[in-house]
Amino acid sequence: MVYKVRDEADIIEDNLRFHVAQGVDLFVIVDTGSVDGTLEILERYEKAGIVRLERTIGGIHDMKSGGEEGITRLAGEMGADWIIHNDADEFWWPAAGNLKETFESIPDEFGMVLTPRTEFPARPGNGPFADRMTVRETRFRRPAKSAHRPSDRISLRGPHPVEIWAGEPYRGLVGKPVLRTEAEHHEDDPLELVIAPTFPVGVLHFPFRTFEQYKRRVEIARDNGQLQRNKAGRTVRKALEDGRLEEVYDRLVLDDDSVAKGIDEGWLIEQASFREYLAACPDPLADGGSSPPDIPANGGSPTADQLGEDSMYAITRYLQTQAERAARHRRQGARVREFRQRLKARNRSLRTRTDRLRRVESSLWWRMRPRIPRSVGRIRRTVRRRLRRRRRG
Repeated sequence: MVYKVRDEADIIEDNLRFHVAQGVDLFVIVDTGSVDGTLEILERYEKAGIVRLERTIGGIHDMKSGGEEGITRLAGEMGADWIIHNDADEFWWPAAGNLKETFESIPDEFGMVLTPRTEFPARPGNGPFADRMTVRETRFRRPAKSAHRPSDRISLRGPHPVEIWAGEPYRGLVGKPVLRTEAEHHEDDPLELVIAPTFPVGVLHFPFRTFEQYKRRVEIARDNGQLQRNKAGRTVRKALEDGRLEEVYDRLVLDDDSVAKGIDEGWLIEQASFREYLAACPDPLADGGSSPPDIPANGGSPTADQLGEDSMYAITRYLQTQAERAARHRRQGARVREFRQRLKARNRSLRTRTDRLRRVESSLWWRMRPRIPRSVGRIRRTVRRRLRRRRRG
């Protein structure tokens, strides 16, 4: 399991404890400059041989420029059978069994598993997050995460399925038939990371847990330039600068009445099974710890059928998003081509006028044309100035 973390001291140890109980053997984690005690927690797990810890100073842009791919390759070099892309506030919840058993059951011909996400909304208070946050969105329709088998040809821009591939991103049996120059009826280099047709895991996301944690997350986003992307981000930045960020956070928190209404309307559901499971997970650093618990079969846990339906929704959303990006790219390309054509036409017109002027200036008529003496021009200007003064007077 690979992570990038910064200032996640309130949740990182619970995350590691949960996933160790789920059968994850090793964690490759890059800390990007934590100052809240996260690094000290990770160092304890590093000494125990559970975490391979990398340290760097930089923001999300530095990780996007090869950092995530670097830790992914490192996990592969360390012998990982599957690489799970995770964040400190995400918990991978299998529909049955544990994660180790789930990934071992994926047939060899499939190299990627898509995992839809759901979110636990912020709740009042400052106690342990799992005790307070027991209600989640009913559907797993947040952007999906992914796990994949290691590859020497891995390329990725992020943890989502549309950002991960092996080898060339666009190749194989594509294109219009009339553009072929030879027969193409098989792939010499077929896709390596094919998404499995089963969706046995859902991701439980706990993004906002307390106001202090939310404020720190906003500050990190500001430092990374993420609050300038749209109107909502600029509103959050303005609230931070004006000291009104707690007002924004209060609008994100659901009180008991809002939760009850959401459950009645069907867009929220109680999932107490996560709290129960996390409380039963043993301390992986303790000697002779108890055996990992089983995932509760009740308590609001999603079924495999529900995860499958929401995974197909996520895939459809990805396809629509990519189609919109392609259409936007085509529109931008059309505007650029139109501008270039107008510019070429303008340049042709200017060249034509310049050529005409040069021909006129080089003609015998132009050289022999009658010229008004300079003294006449000075007299004309003097008369005009005097007329203007009289009008003003």
